[in-house]
Amino acid sequence: GCYVIVSAFLYSINMLFTPMVWWFLFPVLGWTIGVAEHITAYLVYARGVYPMAKRGVIFHFVSFIFSVLFMGVINFLTYHVLWFLIPTLFWGTGLAIHFIAFLVFHRASVDDQGGLKSRREKSVEKEILKMKKRMEHKE
Repeated sequence: GCYVIVSAFLYSINMLFTPMVWWFLFPVLGWTIGVAEHITAYLVYARGVYPMAKRGVIFHFVSFIFSVLFMGVINFLTYHVLWFLIPTLFWGTGLAIHFIAFLVFHRASVDDQGGLKSRREKSVEKEILKMKKRMEHKE
């Protein structure tokens, strides 16, 4: 509601006073990033995505997509050298590393008993078993 009303208001002001410069896109697209994050938070909650690591990857991906869109529009409207590709490349590399780290360390796989456990959970369980064995030998 409010986002649409303010966006329409900014568009109206822009077209009335400076129709040759589309500055209204900057605040509208900036707010779009926040709206996208809020929608993502709602969907993640509604679908019951629990592992925080998975949520982190999802939010990182949504921020990346909408921020790159925002930078691309700014680049297109202002300066015609494709500078937005540089932060896109580096941020995309960081996102890829984040996703790979999630797959390696946090993705759940089926363990010996048929339950789903991440590599981290398996490591913690292994350490707990070692500690229990040490405690049994001391007694």
